[in-house]
Amino acid sequence: MHLHDKDISNYVDTICQQIRWKKAHERISEEITCHIIDGRDGYIDQGFDMQTATTKAIADTGDATTLGTSFDRVHRPKPQWGMLAAVAAFIILGVVISVLLNYSGDMQRRLLFTAIGISIMFGTYFADFTVLGKHPRSIFFGIAFVASLFLLFFQRFGSFTWHDFRVYGAALSLLFPLTIALCTFSFRNKGIRGFILSGVAFAALCFLALMITFTAFFHLLGIGTVILLVALYKNWFGTIKRSQLLLTFIPIVSVIIVAIAAIVSVPFRNARLTILINPMSDPLGMGFQSVIIRDVVKGAAWLGEGTALNTRGGTVTASEFLPAATTDVMLTTTLFYYGWIPLAIILCALFAFMAIGFKRTFKQKSGLGFFVSFAVLATFSFQVLTYVVFNLGFTLTLISLPLISPGNAAMVVNLGLIGFMLSVFRTGDAVVEKKPPQTEAKQTP
Repeated sequence: MHLHDKDISNYVDTICQQIRWKKAHERISEEITCHIIDGRDGYIDQGFDMQTATTKAIADTGDATTLGTSFDRVHRPKPQWGMLAAVAAFIILGVVISVLLNYSGDMQRRLLFTAIGISIMFGTYFADFTVLGKHPRSIFFGIAFVASLFLLFFQRFGSFTWHDFRVYGAALSLLFPLTIALCTFSFRNKGIRGFILSGVAFAALCFLALMITFTAFFHLLGIGTVILLVALYKNWFGTIKRSQLLLTFIPIVSVIIVAIAAIVSVPFRNARLTILINPMSDPLGMGFQSVIIRDVVKGAAWLGEGTALNTRGGTVTASEFLPAATTDVMLTTTLFYYGWIPLAIILCALFAFMAIGFKRTFKQKSGLGFFVSFAVLATFSFQVLTYVVFNLGFTLTLISLPLISPGNAAMVVNLGLIGFMLSVFRTGDAVVEKKPPQTEAKQTP
């Protein structure tokens, strides 16, 4: 190391000693060093020798201790107290609604799993989320192995009832979108090859999801497609020729074709699609739930109990004619008893949470931070959207209403994912990423 380089290093070290948030040291060191070198080069152009130019550039930057103290006041983790409070509010709201609706499940078990989920959330919140970007392929194969093991135990050993398999399998599949986002991150700047490899990973997880449940597959298909399209939009893979653009959609189109084939080839799923379009085609069979939900929606009041009860005898309760009244159709039941205004408040709160999350996501300077938080928010948002649509009478598929509806396994996974998202918002600005070289930089559109 030359003497002038050592002077810069000592100066930067003195600045960093004043900054208590160690994760910010690398970014600040890089910025200050580049600033000094630019100043030094300017003095060298004026005819000064290297040592003098370095000394002048350091002096122009300012007193190291004073500058470090100023940086310390600015560069600190950003606690996500508002979003943590929102998460707590949604959890409490879910419990309150369940009590009001006379939830018939095991409330103690639900509270236990919620406590476990909260513990995991704080663990991932305070964890260094960048560890996810260091082992994306290990995470992919690990998740794929766990999913395969889950399928093996169900099919070979009958370790689960069908209901357990559906519930736990859907919860496990909530980890798939984040896995796809990490694979996308690992293939950055690799051009068409990177996108195709990301698509292969996507297709592999879609296959596993389809083996679990169609619900898991449907959710992953929507979320994963959005992740890959956003990566293309942000030019994450680097330069891709226009002539290759159609090829980039082969993985997505292939998965969509598989989805259509999976629906059409299975009579039950084909019937579900028919019921989605016209539930009156089987009003006392598969369309029963959809017909009842639509009756409730039509008869709902702005505030208070609606009129749907009167059409069914006037004295029966919602739980007697609404299948899964306090679980899958919790929002419909809430609408029935309390009206549109309380329901609108709940939905506005959820959509506000999502909007704030996406706003912070798109402000991320770190590519890894962006994809981690985007994948988590997309997973959260897709669950909300499908749950709301289901509760309006379009009963195709749903997993849970995150943080609010009953669902122990989904609650734990969702809280863990939200912890990673809030970890990004808390510390993402300090992340410095070394981007790999673009392997296809010579390609031109």
